[in-house]
Amino acid sequence: MPAPLSRAREKLLARLGSRRTREREGLVLVEGPRAIGVALEAGVRIRFVLVADGLPPDPSEPLSRTLAAIRAAGIEELVIPADDLARHADTQTPQGILAVVEEPAATMDDLRPPPPGAGSAPALLLVLDRIQDPGNAGTLIRAAAAFGAAGVVALDGTVDPWNPKVVRSSAGEAFRLPVVRESWEVFDAWRRRHGVPLHVADAGGVDVRTLGAGLRVAGPAEPVASDAAPAAIEALLIGNEGAGPRPEALASADTLLALPLAAGVESLNAAMAGSILLWALGPGGSRSGAPPS
Repeated sequence: MPAPLSRAREKLLARLGSRRTREREGLVLVEGPRAIGVALEAGVRIRFVLVADGLPPDPSEPLSRTLAAIRAAGIEELVIPADDLARHADTQTPQGILAVVEEPAATMDDLRPPPPGAGSAPALLLVLDRIQDPGNAGTLIRAAAAFGAAGVVALDGTVDPWNPKVVRSSAGEAFRLPVVRESWEVFDAWRRRHGVPLHVADAGGVDVRTLGAGLRVAGPAEPVASDAAPAAIEALLIGNEGAGPRPEALASADTLLALPLAAGVESLNAAMAGSILLWALGPGGSRSGAPPS
């Protein structure tokens, strides 16, 4: 039988809409069986789960699997009236399940380059620079996970990576890799200390396809042949949807990268461009083979 939520939990759920509360409490509100299922697989601690009363007798396969995993893990499950769940959901058509999850703790130390010899291809770090739209941020985080990035840094001015809309847009993939909130100054000092090259997406940059095997870029100008060993980890910065990267990032970039577009097409949105660059710089992208002739 469904039961109403306690006043304390009602208040907690309402407060988790605030970034300040999420950061203070270290809690994230996650919606939908897919995202909650990924959190479970990633080993994230789940405080409790809310399930809407009156779910169909044969729930969808993702929901069925997630509920089974929740029960197997002994996580507290509260069945509440569907209208109560809808009040705390972030979508017009709620998916019948919400979870309050502990935010995975991650710092810049979790993004340290792997030891020498750990792999031939450099690991890639996604840096979000003042990305404002939750859908764009979530899509970029999802792409980072899909293309094997080592982690994500959300710089100051970026939408909270644990905003429920961001988590939903990432399909929960934010739980699979380290996600760090940090200032530009701290990130830049960290990457210089560790010798991490910074690639910045910019329309005035060099064609990303020129970064083939055996090539590097000397500053933001032109690719040159190189026998030097690649860095263990590299960073790709995607700038604000309208204003682009911050001036400090452009000034300190090792590489400015651009995507070749058809005549008459001015630009792609941040999520699409960033996803393509994540693939291109990743193990399956343009640098895994010979550069274009």
